[in-house]
Amino acid sequence: MSEPDADLSEKPVPPPADDGSVRASIARLLASGRELAEAELAWARLKAALIADGLRKWAMFATLALIFLVLGVVILTGSAIIALAPYVGWLVASLIVAGVCIAAAVVSALFARKAFLALFDEEGL
Repeated sequence: MSEPDADLSEKPVPPPADDGSVRASIARLLASGRELAEAELAWARLKAALIADGLRKWAMFATLALIFLVLGVVILTGSAIIALAPYVGWLVASLIVAGVCIAAAVVSALFARKAFLALFDEEGL
């Protein structure tokens, strides 16, 4: 939030003095309503700025977590191939690890499909 929340050079206009007339009462009411609306708008802007800042931080850390997760899965997959290669050969080890990865992806996709369809189901989960 690099912008100031309130312009300090702009002074609020005080409502006219109460002389007992209906016109003065309405003018005071309008001035009070305008002041309240401006304060509410400033509060909403501050709240939106705080939420946007929190979402920006969340997106940054979630992206970092996703990058490290993918990196870990790649390393684990490579390690599994290297570990199996002395027993069954490089090609068979690669096929075994690829098959397990594809099976895990299919199972995960089926669970995701079930959860997605449950969103539109009238009975719920």
